[in-house]
Amino acid sequence: MSDKKEYFFIDINADSKGEMETIESRGYKKAVKSFQNKFPKLKEVAVEWVKNGVELSKLQKLPIGRKKKQ
Repeated sequence: MSDKKEYFFIDINADSKGEMETIESRGYKKAVKSFQNKFPKLKEVAVEWVKNGVELSKLQKLPIGRKKKQ
């Protein structure tokens, strides 16, 4: 049995129609980072996943991670 979870990313911008992307990953942060590599222009996304039979959701600001020094 795999310990990976499916994370569902839903674009919540007003101009889009709720486009959805599914990423299978071991952790939340890895899933978000792989998503933001595919869609670098997005600033916010809704994330849904299932943990221990409970459906969880979160509104995630992008990008996540370290900020570049200037």
